[in-house]
Amino acid sequence: MLTVIFRSTVVALLLLASPHAHAETNIKLSVVSSPWSPYVSRDLPGNGLAISIVMTALQRAGYEPTFSLLAWPEDLEGTQQGRYDVIGSLWYTEERNRDLIFSQPIVDNQVKLMVRADSDIRIPELSAISKYKVGVVEDYAYTQGAYEGLAIDFIKANSVEENLQRLLAGDIDVAVADERVALYVLNNQIPGGIKEIRFVEQEIASRGLRIAVSRGRSDAEQIVARFDAEIQTMKDDGTYLDILHQYHVSP
Repeated sequence: MLTVIFRSTVVALLLLASPHAHAETNIKLSVVSSPWSPYVSRDLPGNGLAISIVMTALQRAGYEPTFSLLAWPEDLEGTQQGRYDVIGSLWYTEERNRDLIFSQPIVDNQVKLMVRADSDIRIPELSAISKYKVGVVEDYAYTQGAYEGLAIDFIKANSVEENLQRLLAGDIDVAVADERVALYVLNNQIPGGIKEIRFVEQEIASRGLRIAVSRGRSDAEQIVARFDAEIQTMKDDGTYLDILHQYHVSP
């Protein structure tokens, strides 16, 4: 009898310790993000690749997430200030980490440089871009210090589409963007744009796209731990890969 009780106690303790066994379930979470196709978009199934992964993982982790699409940077500022619980797609920076707790990366982003196809611009090393007008999106953390020490003429846009339109119009010489986002915009939002732009040989950075939870929540670390554990489970059981394939994206 004592052996049975002991075994039952051990099983109960293991279940409590497991990231997939939640004493508290159905906790509501407000998830927000700004449009960033194909990762975040009301025009794509599941509100985009990243949000599909995020909502699936949070639901499987025992939460009740609701998603809202906001303009950038309202999603970031609102989560930093605690008005929202989770921002569903964000790059890590030390500054942001003061107000947010970040997950492990859910998708890798390749940040690339682009020029017009008819341009003779070559950028064999990053320092070469200091000669050009470089378009970036306002407040996007593309590089985490990659430009340090370089005198660069940055021209800020409100979106990747605006940035690429400026490149095509000749208002800037070089545009910076995530490769998947740029390709999506060129194929779906700028007719014929894919033929007028080329990626240059110099890659700026590889960044990990993550969720981040407001430090204003007392359970923020627990949310992130459960989320990370569920992402790993999704990778192990094939769910993660299935979602990527829905969006024709490779790991």
